[in-house]
Amino acid sequence: MGTHTFNKVTSLVFLVLFASLHSSLPFASASSEEVNALLKWKSSLQNKSLSVLSSWTLLPHNATNSKSGTGRCTWFGIFCNAQGSVARMNLSVSGISGTLDEFPFTSLPDLTHVDFCINNLSGVIPPQISYLSKLVYLDFSTNQFFGTIPPEIGLLQYLEILHLAENHFNGSFPQEIGQLKSLRELDMYTNNLEGPIPASLGNLTNLAWLSLSSSSFSGSIPPEMGNLSSLVELYLDNNLLTGPIPSTFGNLRNLTLFYLFNNSLSGPIPSELGHMTSLTYLSLQMNNLSGAIPASLGNLRNLLELKLYENQLSGSIPNEIGNLNSLVDLELSENQLSGSLPSIFHNLTSLNILHLRANQLSGSIPPEIGNLKLSILEVDHNQFTGQLPQNICKGGLLKDLAASDNQLEGPIPEDLKNCTSLKRILLQGNRLTGNISSDFGVYPNLYIVDLSHNKFYGELSSSWGRCPKLATLKISGNNITGRIPPEIGKLSQLSHLDLSHNLLT
Repeated sequence: MGTHTFNKVTSLVFLVLFASLHSSLPFASASSEEVNALLKWKSSLQNKSLSVLSSWTLLPHNATNSKSGTGRCTWFGIFCNAQGSVARMNLSVSGISGTLDEFPFTSLPDLTHVDFCINNLSGVIPPQISYLSKLVYLDFSTNQFFGTIPPEIGLLQYLEILHLAENHFNGSFPQEIGQLKSLRELDMYTNNLEGPIPASLGNLTNLAWLSLSSSSFSGSIPPEMGNLSSLVELYLDNNLLTGPIPSTFGNLRNLTLFYLFNNSLSGPIPSELGHMTSLTYLSLQMNNLSGAIPASLGNLRNLLELKLYENQLSGSIPNEIGNLNSLVDLELSENQLSGSLPSIFHNLTSLNILHLRANQLSGSIPPEIGNLKLSILEVDHNQFTGQLPQNICKGGLLKDLAASDNQLEGPIPEDLKNCTSLKRILLQGNRLTGNISSDFGVYPNLYIVDLSHNKFYGELSSSWGRCPKLATLKISGNNITGRIPPEIGKLSQLSHLDLSHNLLT
């Protein structure tokens, strides 16, 4: 090799080495900054957090990757991108305690995912969180954070997931969150947030999951929420919301779950809710809603649960409810519903729970109810007449039968004697008849039975003594004769026994 060629090769090698060294300097500097910043935050955490972060330490100088600056990429909960920068932090369910006061927001510019859920972190979220400009996923749920939610969160334009649930945040809902156009999940339930829900939420048209339940939000629901066309689940329950249910909710054709219960909402149920044809769960109970149940709810063919109890709804139960042949749970108790029950229950073949108690319903209980496989039937405190449906325990699932305080008469359904699934029987305050000694059987799970103020006769059976969980036995105000079986006195769980106003000897 000639001298000229040798010099050219030497120069080329020198240039490559110089370029390599020069290009690595910014990376080395950045990685060093990340390491030092993370270690500084670690040192601010409480001692009991340090064991889980034991891998967070400087590597010895002779370690194989100490020069590459990738040591922090092997730390617990730290994940780096292809360029070697910290991109993800997952310290969920790690038992760490402390604050974010020393968290290196400005030193982690490439961070896209932060998951610190289910720990014991406290303090406030610093406004410097806005420096995490590439953040896509942020989960601070189930910690002890307090104070207001910083409006600077609204600057995280790429954020798709924001979970802040189960903390102690207070103050108002930052309207700046309405700027997060990429947001798909917003979870803020169980905090101390108050004031109105901002109309700016209606801008989040990519939002699929929204939970603001169990706080102290007040005022009316902004109609702009009807713009959330991608929404699949919506939780606004357990707040202090007032005013009407916006009719714009009818635009949410993808919504499968809609919880508005336990607020102070008033006015009618909008007929437009019948357009939400993807709904499977609709819970509007425990409000001040009035007017009739809209017939349009019969369009919700996918509905599994319809809960409207504890309102001021009036009128009759619409026949269109019979179209809900997927319905499992129908709860209309404690309203002002009147009239007779429509003959729709033969269509509701999936129905398992039926609550109609404390209304002004009248007429007979449709016999087809006896063909359903119900586990709970509550029709008490109405004005029903006629007999209890036969085959009421046909499916062998009936646990709770409450038909008290009506005007029912006639015999007990025959299959009730062998309905061993029963836990509660409340039939008091009717005109039911039958031989008390033969109409009832042995119920291994029964804990309360009240047959008071009917027209039962005969002698008490010793079978009651073979109901080991029985805590309440009330048969007062009937025509029972004979003696009290000694087996009843051996019931170890029995705390309430009332056999008064009978003909016992």
